Amino acid sequence: MKKHHSTLSRRDFLKILGLGSAGLGAAAVSAPVIHDLDELMNLPEAAGKKPWYAREVDKPTCEIDWGMMRRFDYSEVMWATGLKKALGPQEFERVFRVGEQNRLKWIQEEKPGSTLKDVAMDSSDHWAPISFLGPQTSPTPEELGVPRYEGTPEENARLVRAFMRLHGASHVGFAELDAATTEKLIYSYDNGGPVQGPRLDITDDDQPEDNTEDGYRVIPKKARWVIVYTMRMADSTLERPATALGSRSHGYMYNLKSLLQGQVQNFLHTLGYTCLGEASRYNALGAHVGFAILAGLGEMSRLMHVITPEYGLRQRVQMMITDLPLAPGKPVDFGVMNFCRTCKKCAEFCPPGAISKDTEPSWDTQGAPYASPGVKTWFWPQHECNAFIRMNNGCAICYAVCPLSKGDSRAMYHDIQRWMVANTPLFNSLITGMHGFLDYGWRDNPKEIAGWWDLDLPPWGYVE
Repeated sequence: MKKHHSTLSRRDFLKILGLGSAGLGAAAVSAPVIHDLDELMNLPEAAGKKPWYAREVDKPTCEIDWGMMRRFDYSEVMWATGLKKALGPQEFERVFRVGEQNRLKWIQEEKPGSTLKDVAMDSSDHWAPISFLGPQTSPTPEELGVPRYEGTPEENARLVRAFMRLHGASHVGFAELDAATTEKLIYSYDNGGPVQGPRLDITDDDQPEDNTEDGYRVIPKKARWVIVYTMRMADSTLERPATALGSRSHGYMYNLKSLLQGQVQNFLHTLGYTCLGEASRYNALGAHVGFAILAGLGEMSRLMHVITPEYGLRQRVQMMITDLPLAPGKPVDFGVMNFCRTCKKCAEFCPPGAISKDTEPSWDTQGAPYASPGVKTWFWPQHECNAFIRMNNGCAICYAVCPLSKGDSRAMYHDIQRWMVANTPLFNSLITGMHGFLDYGWRDNPKEIAGWWDLDLPPWGYVE
C-alpha cells in the first residue's frame, strides 16, 4: 500500500490547494491530476534539476566576508530613501519632474514604446493583498482535525518547489539561516518607502508578530529556512528597453509575486507551518540576490544581479521565510564571474555610464550608504542609474544586451555557448562578439519597438 504523508481526503486536499478534480486548471496548460502530497512531490517540477553545464560548488563564485557584513537597513536603497539622499532634495524633485514631462511629451509625439497604449500597459499594475503574516484564510490542521504534515527536509523541499513551480515560479531554492552568516542578509529594517520601515527582530519568540504600530516585526528563530524564488520576465518586452513598453517586463512580475506569495503562505498554513512574506509590493525582508546565490539559483553578475543558467538576467527574485525544515541548496558555478570580467557589454551600453568597467571586482562600496559591504563585486553609483530610470520612465538596457540573457530559440548555439562559458574563459570575448553579430538583444529600431503589438506571442510572452 502506498504511504501518504497526509490523512486528508482527496476532495479536501484538492479544495485546500485551490485545485479542481481536473487538476490545476489555469496553473498549467496540461494539468495533471493530483491526489495527494506524494504525487505533488513526485512531479518533475519538484526535482529542481540544474542544467548540465552548471556544477554545484561549496562556496559562491563571488567572495563573501561575513565578518565585514552587517544587517542592512532596506530604507537606504534607491527605491526608498536612497536616491533623495544621494541627489539632494532639489535634484531629486527635478528628476521626477523631468520624468513626468518626458512621459507626456512622448505620448503626444507617439514615440514608439512610449505611446498612450504603451503607458497604459505600464500603468496596469494590480496587486493581490500582501502581508508579513500572510492571508491565513486557509484552514489549519487543528481546524481540520488532523495532525500537521511531517516530512524530511528533502521531501519538504520537493513539496514546496512543486507547488510553487505549478503556481508560476521559474526557480525555487532554499537557504538556511545562521546567526553568524546568513542572518546578516535579513534586513535590519523592512520594506523601504519615503520613511524607514518596521524593524525586523529575530527573537526566541514562538510566534511571529507584525506590530507596525510600534514599528517592529518579529521573525522567530525557529523559522530557519528561506524560500527564494524567481519569476521569469518576457523576452520580447525586455528586448525593447528604455520604454514604457519595456518597463512592463519588470512590473507584472511583482503583480504575480503578490498572488503567489499569498498562495504559498496559505499552503503552508494548512500544512501546519508559518510562512513570513514580503510586506512590500516590491522587495523586502532580505537580500534577494545573496539568498539566490547561496541557494544555487545563479551567480553574481557585473550588475550585482543574479544571472541564472537558464535565463540569464531575465527574472525577478523574491523570498519568504518559514519554519518548515527545507534542505538547503548549494551555490553553482557556470562561469559567470569570469565571463563578466571580460564581457563588459552592459557597462558599454549603459546610457548614464553608471555600471563599473573595472575588470576585477572589489570590496570597496565607494562609501555609498545604499551599498552593503561584505561582498567582493562590481560596486557602482546606483543613484546615476536610478535617476536615469526615473527621467526616462524605465531602462534595463543592460538586461537586453547581456549575452547570457538570451532564449533557447537557437538551442544548439546556446548549448555550445553555455558549455564554453562554464568550462573556459578563452572564448568569452568571441561569445560577446557573436552576440552582436547575430543581432541579439536590444531592439532600438522604432519599427521593431512599435511592432511588438503585432507579435503573435505565447502565454506570458516567453520565447523558447
